[in-house]
Amino acid sequence: MSADRYAVFENLNAPETAAFAAAEHAQTQAWLESRPDYEPLRRDILAVLQDEQQIPFCQEHRARMYHFYQSEEFPKGVYRVCSAASYRAGLPEWEVLFSVADFDEVLGEDVYLDGVSHYVEQPNRVLLSLSPSGGDAAFTLEFDLETRQVVPNGFHFPAGKNHIAWRDEDSVWVCPAWDERQLTASGYPREAWLLRRGQSFEEAQPLLQTAVDSVWVHAWRYLDAQGAPLDLLEESTGFFSRRYFQVASDGALLPLGLPETCEICGYLGGWLLMLLKHDWQRANQSYAAGSLVAVKLNKGMLGQAQCLFAPQAGQSVEGVETTRHFVAATLLDNVSGSLKAWRLQQGQWQTAEVPELPLEGAGVLEFADQPWGGDVLYIAASSFLSPLTLYTLDLQRQEWCVMRRQPAQFEPEGLVVQQLHAVSADGERIPYYHVGGGELNAPALVYAYGGFGVPELPHYLGIIGRHWLAQGGAFVLANIRGGGEFGPAWHAAAQGAARKHKSAEDLVAVAQDLAVRGLSAPERIVLQGGSNGGLVCAAAYCASPQSIGGMVCEVPLTDMLRYPHLLAGASWQEEYGNPDAEPDRGYLKKLSPYHNLHDGRTYPPALITTNLSDDRVHPAHALKFHARLREIGVNSRLYAPEAGGHAGNASQEEVAAELAAVLVFLRQTVGK
Repeated sequence: MSADRYAVFENLNAPETAAFAAAEHAQTQAWLESRPDYEPLRRDILAVLQDEQQIPFCQEHRARMYHFYQSEEFPKGVYRVCSAASYRAGLPEWEVLFSVADFDEVLGEDVYLDGVSHYVEQPNRVLLSLSPSGGDAAFTLEFDLETRQVVPNGFHFPAGKNHIAWRDEDSVWVCPAWDERQLTASGYPREAWLLRRGQSFEEAQPLLQTAVDSVWVHAWRYLDAQGAPLDLLEESTGFFSRRYFQVASDGALLPLGLPETCEICGYLGGWLLMLLKHDWQRANQSYAAGSLVAVKLNKGMLGQAQCLFAPQAGQSVEGVETTRHFVAATLLDNVSGSLKAWRLQQGQWQTAEVPELPLEGAGVLEFADQPWGGDVLYIAASSFLSPLTLYTLDLQRQEWCVMRRQPAQFEPEGLVVQQLHAVSADGERIPYYHVGGGELNAPALVYAYGGFGVPELPHYLGIIGRHWLAQGGAFVLANIRGGGEFGPAWHAAAQGAARKHKSAEDLVAVAQDLAVRGLSAPERIVLQGGSNGGLVCAAAYCASPQSIGGMVCEVPLTDMLRYPHLLAGASWQEEYGNPDAEPDRGYLKKLSPYHNLHDGRTYPPALITTNLSDDRVHPAHALKFHARLREIGVNSRLYAPEAGGHAGNASQEEVAAELAAVLVFLRQTVGK
């Protein structure tokens, strides 16, 4: 393909773009509605999503539980509250605080709730993020939960990819992104300001302006339960490269001198907590990549450091949380979860006893909430076959308590979970989980992400178990390189233009290994991935179409020669490389799915998803790839609803409709 005949799709305002997306989506919708299983699937999935027995995950503030709730009556959702006592008793007495739909008229847009940020010392005051059509850009409104009104002359900001955060009850950090002059090349904020109540934005105190070719800046406050608050500012020069500053009381910035690829993940008792992406040599001490390190901080100066956790082979830190007296971390060991905690005693961090929580086989533990000022953690636990359970863990009493159990969505009897390994093109062993009933040559859905150091974990399969495993299908979770399942080195192995192809090679190896073992057959294997995972699936699809029978490619990147020039793409060059310079361009041209579809080659069916409200990964990636597939005669379908954004901020009806579309595609393509 010489000229890019589908370049017009990069212009979201072009009539051709909207017309193409609408027409192709209409064709897909008509096909779905002609299938007898689509409507029953959609209705059943919606019923599960709206089941009142689903766990209401809450934020707890001052013994009150706050929850975002969607239902048939409230498709966009309401924000509600009950007492902690009634919640723990299993009989919550909910009061509705606001309905999201009411803000459509206030803002003159079709908005969805993107987040609620309580000022924890006065939790009735919140900052609401309301995103038009579910995109990343959002309005910010200050709302009073006691009066249930928008605060007159409060902290209100136009729509943008802004970062707005509480400093105290009467001031906020503002990193604005509602005007092009405020943006980096990636479309994120390049300025940081401190705005006090009653000030206009023009009267706010400027803190920092980064270069246009940086990625973003943002500022925030840690409320240290053991001492004074700490104000920090992060200037990200790349997606993984950043400079940290302490913000003094007069607004002066004190450079902290931390490793530029570390990630600050907490603050307690005057100690900063950070995760290392690379080895850190400091004085006569060396700290290994992947370690959780505490370092003493005093007026912008670093003091002594102590390693809390150094991963062994196969281990990584998944999440970090602080309570009043403890630091806690969820860990992965061979992609299975566990928990550790530490307490500061006599000036040193000591390992704290944590009672073991028995998990059935491979499972995952994740922090759900931590009420400020106490030592109680809310922790969600599940596995492929075990429904999610919400626990509280009192670190002082060393006591677990079951708060809620999710109802089972499918019968696990007869299903077996195996962790297997495939051998990739360069000889690396790639672990993957296979969940199925033990049948040979079963249809298999292979899910992968493989990017940005993000781990893919053994969560409860829910809808997939109910409508795929129960019909004899198998599910495979491929822990390919580029992800974070085994720490920074696993990510780095498929990071950058010269190595990104390894993620796709790993995925092909997993598909081929399934066939070699007789667990499935090439024509019965479907690859699935979204965003970066969509890129990896599409690259594997183009490289080895004979190894699979279909692909579900969701909100993907596909044009790797143009990606830095499309929406947030410029921010990802540390992950993918720079296609505007050699040798990266040569590597990315070989990887780019859009440029590696060839006339005369046989490709299996594909389902491509996007929506024109996605303001993170440009919809042109999906539209161009789908158009090219159709051009060369491939059976490709485009699912492109109007709303949802990149993160799927949509109503339960829209979520159910898309899940049903994926399942119908699976059943028709490789099902029995």
